[in-house]
Amino acid sequence: MVNVFRKIMLFTALLLALVIFVAGLYAGFLLDSYRIGNADNSLLNKQLDVDSFVIEKDFFETFGAKDCSLLLNRVQALGGDLADIGNTLARYDAKSISHGDYYEVLKRKYFLFEIKTYTLKRQMIDICPDDESNIILFFYNVENNQYSLNQGYVLDNIVKKYKNTVVLSFDKDFNDTALRSFVSYYNVTTAPTIVVNFHKKFEGYTPEYLITQNLKE
Repeated sequence: MVNVFRKIMLFTALLLALVIFVAGLYAGFLLDSYRIGNADNSLLNKQLDVDSFVIEKDFFETFGAKDCSLLLNRVQALGGDLADIGNTLARYDAKSISHGDYYEVLKRKYFLFEIKTYTLKRQMIDICPDDESNIILFFYNVENNQYSLNQGYVLDNIVKKYKNTVVLSFDKDFNDTALRSFVSYYNVTTAPTIVVNFHKKFEGYTPEYLITQNLKE
């Protein structure tokens, strides 16, 4: 009788553990689905913001009624919003337990939006000269990446101190044709690599003081 009772208890414990395990997986799946939906909505909204900016810029160029203050503020805001989305994607990716392939799609969308924003920012220089804001490209890698992590901390600190600065981050080894062309244009062969205000390039870990020397106040 005692042995039967023990077997029942053991079976019950195993069944309970299995139920808890399956419930945990399902809860994780639902949470991951929420994260994906949230990030996807953010990127969709950003696509609309980019389209809106392009339409507005083209309108001002066509009809000669440009408002440089408005345009510069908008393109700067686009970069700042993308940085926030990138941080969100990084947090979600670190916690992800499923949907790995779709996270790759989201990251691809994100990198392409960054390239588009960077291109718009460069085009704006010819339309509205900008002596106040800064833009930094940050090329990192995801393997053996301690130097990239350290560089990221430095750039986060710079953004906190210099509110007029936007950092656009790229996985230099990500498999996308546009991104590979972007990486090739700047001849990025090592990570971290940063490019300040379109021209000044630093390879390897770069301390804060060297970066800030090349920023507009």
